[in-house]
Amino acid sequence: MKPKKMAEALHQRIANARESAGFTITEAAQQLGFKNYQTLSSIEKGLRNISANELIEMARLYGRGLEYFFNPEVSPEPLPLWRKKEKSNVTKEQRQFLSFLEKYSNLENLLDLKRRWTEIRSSYDRDDFKNDGFAVADKLGQDIHKKLDLGSRPACNLLNVLENNLRFKIIHLPLQEDASAASIVDDNLGVGIVINSNDVPWRRNYDLAHELFHIVTWNIFSPGEIGDGTKKTKPEQYADIFASSLLLPENHLIDALKELATNHETKKVDIIELAKDFGVSTEAILWRLVNLNKLKKSLVLKILDDSSFRDLDRTLRRELHEEYRPSRLPARFISLACRCLVAGKISRGTFAEYLEINRADVDDYLAEMGFAEENYEKIAVA
Repeated sequence: MKPKKMAEALHQRIANARESAGFTITEAAQQLGFKNYQTLSSIEKGLRNISANELIEMARLYGRGLEYFFNPEVSPEPLPLWRKKEKSNVTKEQRQFLSFLEKYSNLENLLDLKRRWTEIRSSYDRDDFKNDGFAVADKLGQDIHKKLDLGSRPACNLLNVLENNLRFKIIHLPLQEDASAASIVDDNLGVGIVINSNDVPWRRNYDLAHELFHIVTWNIFSPGEIGDGTKKTKPEQYADIFASSLLLPENHLIDALKELATNHETKKVDIIELAKDFGVSTEAILWRLVNLNKLKKSLVLKILDDSSFRDLDRTLRRELHEEYRPSRLPARFISLACRCLVAGKISRGTFAEYLEINRADVDDYLAEMGFAEENYEKIAVA
């Protein structure tokens, strides 16, 4: 491409990057440290040259690699499947999510790591869900639980198994209250899930299982059928049934309930403790017991409408909510970045960008993660 054409493309690309990242020109100018928005406007119109440092800061703010600004051909961005309220704007969060997936995918490619998510794709098809979709979703949850070997308390293992065994790319972002989660399957980026880090742990567990259903059935239901989360479409209802079946396996749940029950009766506080034990909401436990014919629907509605029960539930769970906050970047992503840097596959600048740290802190960060030079000595394996 000729220099003049390249300059024109750069200016347009800068404007496109800002818009797709969800920043107004005033917001972006403030974040970039410009004294007024006119400076950024002049850059986007090609009336002012941009320095290398300014472009680096823009790439960081807009969640782009530098190559984006110089590549004459840019493919349309894949669209994640969001669960949010009507008219919610998730533009910034979507760009953060896709940027994370791009970096993660690059690290995997540099280390020549194969993707494994196809191992759990559903063997069911559209016709199976037409007859009794709820029963199929329940059975699918049982099948995936068994295939992934999630044990008696699946919520404790699900995140680790998806990240490390199946190499899902999962990030926790502080989403607005009107958005809870998103998922995507893409040939280039692999499988990604974003979970709201502001949510309580048991809600995050359920959302992760819910999004897993959409991943497993990605080629069965279209985005139009699933919707954007504003309405409980059939696929969304199936995802809830799947999540309950996966996280609350019948045999293990019934065994735990029997240990708490006396003369076929149990206490409200025991239901809350049971929910804590399985890492799900109390409401999820109650409705699962209804579906298993262990509780009557009318009784569950009465319990959930009891304000004293809801207060007790919040009190017993308060410590659990406060003591665990998920880290923004998954441990596997951090480990792959460290491995790539030590192997010379990425620069220190790229490493700092990926891990969102200062370049001067790279050595200390490596040592903290166990990747100090003396710990990376090669050991022969028979």
